[in-house]
Amino acid sequence: MYFYITIIITVIIDLITKLVALNYLQDKIKIIWEYLFLQYYENTGIAFSINIPFIKVLTIILIIWIFYYYFKEEKSKNSKLIDLSFWLILWWAIWNWIERVFNWKVIDFIGIKYFSIFNMADIFISLWAIILLISILKDNK
Repeated sequence: MYFYITIIITVIIDLITKLVALNYLQDKIKIIWEYLFLQYYENTGIAFSINIPFIKVLTIILIIWIFYYYFKEEKSKNSKLIDLSFWLILWWAIWNWIERVFNWKVIDFIGIKYFSIFNMADIFISLWAIILLISILKDNK
């Protein structure tokens, strides 16, 4: 149940923030001087806007690997938090793939100077990856 509620709420947040970015962030809005800003950006690559040929195929391979790793290494631990983390990371990987298939791009809008520009989906993936890593490390003690 938490899985579905989390997906619904976070997808709504992701879609609304991308719609706001598309309509209102054509010009850069500085949040903290030049270091943190909001600006609409169309990312045709992957993380850090790195362009890789066959990105859609590589994304499918990554999704299959996550799925395989989960069932081979983590499912047997019977940890609800590990299970939830893996499924949400997998969901967001699929969501990014769907967005790339239909739009040929992902909308990014949160920028950090000298680092990257990203979106809420990237934040959700990162948060769940951190939660997953902490859970696995605690479980392996």
